[in-house]
Amino acid sequence: METTNLRQKVNFTDKNIFVGVDVHQKSWHISIILDSTYVRSFTQPPSVDAIVNLLRRDYPGGNYLCGYESGYSGFWIHRKLSQMGVPCKVLHAADIPQSIKQKLTKRDSVDSKKIAEALSSVKTKPIYVPDEISERDRSLVRYRERLLKDLTRSKNRIRSLLYQFGIELPDRFSSGWSNLFIVWLQETDQVIGSARLTLDHMIEQMILLRSSLLKVNRSIRNLKESPTYKQKTEWLLSIPGIGPLSAITILTELIDIHRFPSFRDLNSFVGLYPMEHSTGQDEHKGSIMIRHNKHLRKLLVEDAWVAIRHDPALTLAFTQWTKRMTSKRAIVKIARKLLSRIRYVLINETQYINGIEK
Repeated sequence: METTNLRQKVNFTDKNIFVGVDVHQKSWHISIILDSTYVRSFTQPPSVDAIVNLLRRDYPGGNYLCGYESGYSGFWIHRKLSQMGVPCKVLHAADIPQSIKQKLTKRDSVDSKKIAEALSSVKTKPIYVPDEISERDRSLVRYRERLLKDLTRSKNRIRSLLYQFGIELPDRFSSGWSNLFIVWLQETDQVIGSARLTLDHMIEQMILLRSSLLKVNRSIRNLKESPTYKQKTEWLLSIPGIGPLSAITILTELIDIHRFPSFRDLNSFVGLYPMEHSTGQDEHKGSIMIRHNKHLRKLLVEDAWVAIRHDPALTLAFTQWTKRMTSKRAIVKIARKLLSRIRYVLINETQYINGIEK
């Protein structure tokens, strides 16, 4: 007797499969949308292989697109998925649309579902994913900033301990942290008992942080002299106000200046663009953007204070602006001009000519 095999494998060719991933250290929550239809949500171990195997087993032939929020997990998930032939986007949390109900209901299933919904919308733009080498270089420069904050906290703790027990500092040590001041801290007999032990431990930690900072500075100096950054650093150093540390920070944060189609896009990324609340005939521009690159905006404002003392064009502009606004608002405008100069020298691959007004 002849039999007919009626089994036919499901084929998802030309079907769009959107996979939202809510990343956690011990588990990932997954939500899947088929075209515009929500399918299911589930929890799985933190494994890229598990996602790929599931998609190819349950949804063979589909057009896959995975996505997750940027955060502590970095970009390794994106890179591994891409290597395995599954496209992936990294989304900024603030760019993911969500309803009031989703804001009030904070659960992993809700988070992964709204990521999948954002992927299915062509309006949601992913963030820029740097290459792995550039990300490593950036991590070194950013670590120096964190190390410097730790060192500042350590010094503040020491001064706080001295003030707690009424220890008076000699006038020559009222400010600064010279080696002579550290020796005085180690040898002074004004601190006794357990407080002496506490101070010794604090000094030991502070010295260790200073040593680590010096080593990191050497590593950054070597990075700056590498073929990748040496020429670009020289271009940036020709701009008044930009020093060696500022230059390498700018290069590792921007990575590729050509990824910004216009100065407006670059300015928006840094966060020097003003917020605007306008309607009808009423136009109001407020303070600078809340969303910004915290490493670059602060740096450029600090460099702007230096630039107005060395660039005649910026000195003139700052003087004119301070006649009708506060110096703090005027220096933000100077920082914006400084950013424009940075963009110019990197795009045109040339040095800046001092004193150019526009």
